[in-house]
Amino acid sequence: MLLVEFREETRGPFMYDNTRALMYEMRAAGIEHRSDTPEDDTNVFDTVRVGWAGAHVPRVTILIRVNDRGAHLETLPLGEVAPEMRAQALEEINALNGEYRWLKYVIDESAMLTCESDVFLVPEVAGLFGIAAMGRMFDTLDEVYPRLAGLLR
Repeated sequence: MLLVEFREETRGPFMYDNTRALMYEMRAAGIEHRSDTPEDDTNVFDTVRVGWAGAHVPRVTILIRVNDRGAHLETLPLGEVAPEMRAQALEEINALNGEYRWLKYVIDESAMLTCESDVFLVPEVAGLFGIAAMGRMFDTLDEVYPRLAGLLR
């Protein structure tokens, strides 16, 4: 069940066609989302935000950053890796990156764990591919979160 706020807003004329197509299909599918793209944005990327909580993973937010060729999906931080667990966490995310090659888990310099994915999006298939990539990310996060939870503080 998706648990996010929905906000209909005036769209600027510069939003990418694949962003509009993605949001249209999300709305048609009943997926609540929010556009974080300001009207006066230079539109290097449009950003669509979607949140969800699963059976194992607590509430997680995915930012879908769209440009004219595709989208980069990235979670807000899933948590901070405990300093004493860093080596074990790196081994675990390397294993996950091998098992789930369409997703990439990353620990940044501040020890925050995120998950990323890239998807090709053209307007004709933006809804289908974008929703599928988002669903795959949410489902995989829910499946693997028990392996990650003990590494986070």
